[in-house]
Amino acid sequence: MKIVVSCDAVVDRDYYLEAVEAVLDMVGDNCELYTLVHAPKSVVGPIEMRQIKSTFLSNFTKSWTQLLANSYLIPSASKNLLIPCTADLIINISRGFSHGIKKCEQTRQLTFVVEDLYTKPRKKNLKEKIFSLLVKSFQKKGLNQADDLWVSRLDLIPASLHDKAKLVRPPVKLGDYKILPDALFQRDYILVNAEPLNNEQAETIITSLEKANIKFKFVGKDDHLEELKLQYEPHFFGNRCGGEMAPLISGCQYLIDLEENELPVWSLKTMASGRPVFSAGNNFVEFGEGFYQADSTLFDKIQKVEEFDKNKVRAKAVAFEELRFKHILNRELEIIKEELANKTTAEVSRADCC
Repeated sequence: MKIVVSCDAVVDRDYYLEAVEAVLDMVGDNCELYTLVHAPKSVVGPIEMRQIKSTFLSNFTKSWTQLLANSYLIPSASKNLLIPCTADLIINISRGFSHGIKKCEQTRQLTFVVEDLYTKPRKKNLKEKIFSLLVKSFQKKGLNQADDLWVSRLDLIPASLHDKAKLVRPPVKLGDYKILPDALFQRDYILVNAEPLNNEQAETIITSLEKANIKFKFVGKDDHLEELKLQYEPHFFGNRCGGEMAPLISGCQYLIDLEENELPVWSLKTMASGRPVFSAGNNFVEFGEGFYQADSTLFDKIQKVEEFDKNKVRAKAVAFEELRFKHILNRELEIIKEELANKTTAEVSRADCC
């Protein structure tokens, strides 16, 4: 069975790219990758050793922000990137667009819609506004070409497809994050996820925490906060490898994560380490032990955390562990492989009869 993988873009190292890499790891070194945008040398890792085929969007698109700004071109770009008919199965990891890449009718497609970037609040340019209906129509039509449909949330797809879809948790690399003994840490600081914040929000948080004499560090991608980083550089730890992040997270009092739209990766890493999180709420983790709703005093004083079961908190996060996703996918691939083999046998039998 020849398998190829497709995705929206290879432009940045984040949990989405790690999900694509998890699939590529399973299907072998010779598997081809088809993507709308590939920015060479933008990410470090074995994915760059793959045979990657992309569209003309790669000539002038180097980030997710640019891809969204050029989203009106995605329908035509997808039409011009044909996945060969020699492929038996396409495993598509979609962030809202790549499930519509052109394929042959007989090629089976398993699409996993992790999220839909197009629906997230943002300031749209004129062309985006003019062609928004075209893009939405393309997205919906593309979903219909998926033979097997997985989603991280049902609200990512039309209600008419809910019966067809299977709910699957997006994979997150959590192997480096474990519960460590309390005696190893002073736990005299808190962490704040920088990724969902704009400059104004981050500056307000910094001012409030400094006024309350609370030690803190921002974690996660922070390039969008460059102005503040110049002024408060010691407070920004950035997005480093798991080996560096794990002890920092294990040593914190708690994490403040205001991410509401995307998978709360930093919350999951913190919970996997047995540390509590104060959150604005999201669609992936329910409030409860170790995962608390943020209130208005969040940045004015240290939050009181009642005693909690660290193993239960970790278990909530480990449900998203990459190895679990691979197990689910492997089981699905065995089923698909058997179905395709039976289909081929039936077609040969019909041909012999004729």
